[in-house]
Amino acid sequence: MLGLWLVALRVPPAAAGGPARITQVERYGSRDAARVVLYATEPVTYQLGAPEQVDGRVRVHIEVPAASYAGAQVFEMKGLVERVRVEPRASALRVTLELSEQAQHQVFFLPEPFRLVIDVARHAPASAPSATGRSLRRIALDPGHGGTDIGATGRRGVREKDVALDIAHRAAPLLARELGISTLLTRDTDTRVALEERVAKANAFGADLFVSIHCNAEPRGSARGAMSFVLDGSHDHRSVTLLERENAAPVSDSDGFSRFLQQFDGAAANARSTTFARLLQRSTLASLVAGYPDALDLGVRGAGFYVLAGARMPAVLFETAFLSNELEERRLGSARYRQKLADAIVNAARAYRSGY
Repeated sequence: MLGLWLVALRVPPAAAGGPARITQVERYGSRDAARVVLYATEPVTYQLGAPEQVDGRVRVHIEVPAASYAGAQVFEMKGLVERVRVEPRASALRVTLELSEQAQHQVFFLPEPFRLVIDVARHAPASAPSATGRSLRRIALDPGHGGTDIGATGRRGVREKDVALDIAHRAAPLLARELGISTLLTRDTDTRVALEERVAKANAFGADLFVSIHCNAEPRGSARGAMSFVLDGSHDHRSVTLLERENAAPVSDSDGFSRFLQQFDGAAANARSTTFARLLQRSTLASLVAGYPDALDLGVRGAGFYVLAGARMPAVLFETAFLSNELEERRLGSARYRQKLADAIVNAARAYRSGY
């Protein structure tokens, strides 16, 4: 339901050198959902005003005080968001989304670099499971990295971006054939996709689950095992290197990073993500145990991964194994091991849909 929602976002003030500048306006649109991303040179505050009905269209306004902008002021889109206007005013920058109909909306920020993200969607997020199981019609598989963003690389030359894409390609047809589930790959080829575009694609697809596929790495070559992450602030110092690599940004501003995490405190959504993450860990070990009895379950953890931010469905980042470990790199380089990891995703989806 649309209604009055005025928000003052408390973030670090702009640098002493002057007001923040909006340098880029990215748009990701579809029939059912859309995302607009404003890149800023410094952290900004915002106010989200009451939606208006004008000439049969709904307009949503976001005011960004003391921000400047010198680019194009009108962006045409297709689908739920038909047009975006960015209008510099005396005291604030006004961003207007013109919608084809009423929709839900939320605004949040990503730090390092600072981005203001505006999400709109026709439908409410997936509800809690019923006594007969969970609705699971669509899954978004997100092969991490891609293109110039290689991700981690092992000593033998196995690359994270290649492993992640191959696992997704193996899992997608199984989900369709065995479970009748439609699957979206956020990238289907060796291309780079922005972090904020990945969940935007999943939201637009109306996915009931989002699984971001990765390979782990850390300086200790002895570390090995599979782990899954959900979005929260419980990461420990051992996860910082991984967090910085996957976010492509330093976790240096602990205060600003904490504010980022405080925006996503939905207990119900987090619980559903954790439920799927636990099923994924369990199915991974079950899939690997026959051929690889020494496989390790490193459990489910929380961390502030940008790729999970704003997901309107349970979302999990799956670290399949360590490319920094000689044994696991060799395994990740084999078709057999990758197929077992793809099978694990399918079996976790089956268990999740059944209500486990």
